[in-house]
Amino acid sequence: MENRERITYYLAVYKDAKKGYWTTFADFDCLVDQGDTVEDAIRQSTIFLDSIAEEMVKSRKEFPLPSSVEDFKRKLDASDGEPVCIVPVTVYPPARTQRINITGKGNVFAKIDDYARKRHMTRSELMIDATLDYIRSNP
Repeated sequence: MENRERITYYLAVYKDAKKGYWTTFADFDCLVDQGDTVEDAIRQSTIFLDSIAEEMVKSRKEFPLPSSVEDFKRKLDASDGEPVCIVPVTVYPPARTQRINITGKGNVFAKIDDYARKRHMTRSELMIDATLDYIRSNP
């Protein structure tokens, strides 16, 4: 598969018999994550898929072709039962670093810089991490 900016895979969410929920991406081997709520399980799985994508790019492995929803359903293990839901999850494979310009008040950037410095981060790292956390929390 050629390098793409984003790829969407389907995620099956199942109710755990004891507590919470567990998930699987049937297009990958052995990708399973858990959460206390459906939303938490999806959020954790999205973070997990991002980390898998990063490792695949580093090791120069090809991403599996995403299945159609019909093919995805056929790949699910029937012994797991019926999923609570199936949701599309988009992964953004790592790409080259980009420089952008943003505009804001100097005092706001000073506050951001102080916060980042106390956590041994750069302004860019903090702003990117905070934005991604926001996106994951507000799908």
